[in-house]
Amino acid sequence: MVRFDALFFDMDGTLVENGALMPDAFQKGFANQGLRIETTPWKASGCTDWEVMERYLSEFPELTTEQKEELKEKIAPDVKKIVIGLVRAKGLKALPGVIDLINELTARGIHPGLLTGNMEDIVGPKLEAAGMNRKDFPYGGFGDHCPKRVDTANNAMKSASAFFGRTIEPSRALVIGDTPNDIACARAIGAAVLAVATGKFSEKELAEHDPDFLLPDLTDPDKFLKIIGYED
Repeated sequence: MVRFDALFFDMDGTLVENGALMPDAFQKGFANQGLRIETTPWKASGCTDWEVMERYLSEFPELTTEQKEELKEKIAPDVKKIVIGLVRAKGLKALPGVIDLINELTARGIHPGLLTGNMEDIVGPKLEAAGMNRKDFPYGGFGDHCPKRVDTANNAMKSASAFFGRTIEPSRALVIGDTPNDIACARAIGAAVLAVATGKFSEKELAEHDPDFLLPDLTDPDKFLKIIGYED
């Protein structure tokens, strides 16, 4: 059994609830620039925040490439500000079993990381609002200036190697996520993947993408520890 050195957790739909928070923030961020977008239904699960902006800006063909780049630099700070304000005011729910699992990992000296499409400035406030500590995730890849999820994955691998002080081989890395995009980005860097049906996709839908491991949720720490090769 492989013992995984690096554990890359997705955030929305994996660690924390995946509701209307991000769609609302993007809608308001675009509105602040005089642009109206329709975010219902939300079609960006598993995408980076930078990719989300690119997708919606593509709906405005009258804009030049230069104008779109300038708008992304203006919209991004607004989205960050809106999200941080909302989670600090209203809180955010951790998904079932997540807090206990992260506490179990850190108690055993296992260091989890992140692989999320969220821009990095959003990550700390969202984790803290959900009852977690940003310091418990000392490495990771984020959605700033990353048009594709694989960009965040490559950055996460570099970050993990820097944290552990040695090269982390893809075969010793595990991505934990709730969308087909999480599975695809793990495959793109040669990492294994654990899919969890705590987001918008069912176990059946996730199984169609052939993850290495599949769980309904993260409520069983012992099962998770067995998957990552740390069972007693």
